[in-house]
Amino acid sequence: PPVRLGRFVYQPDRDELRAGEGEVIRLTTAEAALMRALAAQPGTVISREELAERCRMDGSMRTVDVQVTRLRRKIEPDPKEPRYLHTVRGEGYVLRPDL
Repeated sequence: PPVRLGRFVYQPDRDELRAGEGEVIRLTTAEAALMRALAAQPGTVISREELAERCRMDGSMRTVDVQVTRLRRKIEPDPKEPRYLHTVRGEGYVLRPDL
């Protein structure tokens, strides 16, 4: 099912993020993999290690943090005060879409 994030809608079956019914928001390969992993389990905290493995991100856990920051810039009204993509200190990240 589609995942609603304010004015954005993520279609997992198409691996597509749209602003409403209009423009497709371009995601990098890493951002798309991250979105896919988080949207598959909305409301569930996923560790950085698990995300790195699922998204095939090489390097340090910092790589996951950088990609989360980049994805937030695209989906959050205010990336510094995330509404949808939350950090759970010491545990990982969780996507909390609109219901």
